[in-house]
Amino acid sequence: MTDAQIEQLATLLGNDRVSRDPDALAAHSYDAWPVAVKWRRQNKAPLQPEAIVTPTSVDDVSRLLAWASAHNVPVTPWGAGSAVTGAPLAAQGGVSLDLGGMDKTIALNRINHTVRVEAGKMGHHLEAELHAAGLTLNHSPQSLDRSTVGGWLATRASGQFSSRWGSIENLCVSFTVVLPDGRIIEMPDTPRSATGPDLRHLFIGSEGTMGVIVDVTMRVFELAEQRLYETVVFDRLTDGIDAIRRIMQHGLRPFVLRLYDEDEAPHAMKDASSRQPVLFLGCEGTSAMATTEMNACVEVCSADNGTPVGGAAVEAWMERRFDFSAVENVLDRPGGFAETIEIASGWDKIGQLYQDMKAALVPLADEVLGHFSHAYTHGTSLYLILIGACEDDDAAEQRLLEIWDVAMERCLAGGGAISHHHGIGYVRRQYLKPYLGEVHDLLCNVRSVVDSAGIMNPGKFV
Repeated sequence: MTDAQIEQLATLLGNDRVSRDPDALAAHSYDAWPVAVKWRRQNKAPLQPEAIVTPTSVDDVSRLLAWASAHNVPVTPWGAGSAVTGAPLAAQGGVSLDLGGMDKTIALNRINHTVRVEAGKMGHHLEAELHAAGLTLNHSPQSLDRSTVGGWLATRASGQFSSRWGSIENLCVSFTVVLPDGRIIEMPDTPRSATGPDLRHLFIGSEGTMGVIVDVTMRVFELAEQRLYETVVFDRLTDGIDAIRRIMQHGLRPFVLRLYDEDEAPHAMKDASSRQPVLFLGCEGTSAMATTEMNACVEVCSADNGTPVGGAAVEAWMERRFDFSAVENVLDRPGGFAETIEIASGWDKIGQLYQDMKAALVPLADEVLGHFSHAYTHGTSLYLILIGACEDDDAAEQRLLEIWDVAMERCLAGGGAISHHHGIGYVRRQYLKPYLGEVHDLLCNVRSVVDSAGIMNPGKFV
């Protein structure tokens, strides 16, 4: 960007809305993607914006995008910078559009059980407000206290309770989005309609490539009267996979449903001697509902050779489930690396996919941990955590990229979805076309119509 363009932006939006402060630019050059963490430790910033704009209104966003389209200046939306894929990093410079100043709660509708908030609202702040009113989002990603509502929609996020309550596309009612040319589009706020294609899904998961979501209306729910927990131990991982499949296919919907393999089980149980696959269960609702559902879930598990051992481990996990420190501490060490990779597949493929991916990744890390969560009647997600150490940060960076190549190649070969809820970002960009096939051409065609100037988060989804 030229100095003249920066001056134009300052005139358009106000000097206090536009910054070229070196520290601010540096802060917007890294998200929580482990490769970016290694960049920061090495003082490398290959994806740095040239200016930061901090809007406080929808009109600010509209004027910025209209100007950027007219001047072919790239714009990359930024929520809280907690993505683990490089999604909010400016791949081609330009403006980092920081929505953190748009964080108001606009309205709580107690009759419809909805809440409307600005896109920069932090998840834990919104949840605290709702709890004070006896309500909850029932959307609980591990990043709740470091992510925004707009970021959830942009990445098509999924929370830890999704097996019961659904993911962000199920919990979002409507939103307002600013198109790349500056037009402001407000999606209808109704429970359902049969009025043509549901264009909300053009933007949910688009990672800022189709426009900027500026406010969101979400469903809210009454806080549960009771929550019950149980831990079930299995001798074989395949039995545990069968159990969660049958739980879902029987119509049961525990809000916690997490199956850990024998390598992650000691971490989940906080017991080094726990070397068997373990399932965490949680059921909620009225006392009668929670009790009945838990009994039914345990019955299914028992039929698949599971042994219930009490709920203490699940309760302890509920208290620490937002803790990132284990991964962050590894990444903070010279040469240390850690990565989390989530994919998804149908029940008929997920077991083999787990075996193939884990076998391919074990030589690349000291530990490869696996668990299954976010379950559906027809499949589930698989989450792999890799931890290890190299001689220095540059070697760790290269190892992380090698891990991604191996993981994505094995996922594609096994017929899996290359992401379940973290999104594509920068790290998965080259794997999207092999996964989508001809659908990728359609995506590019749609994107070229919506963003004819090509300014929105360029360098992604290619």
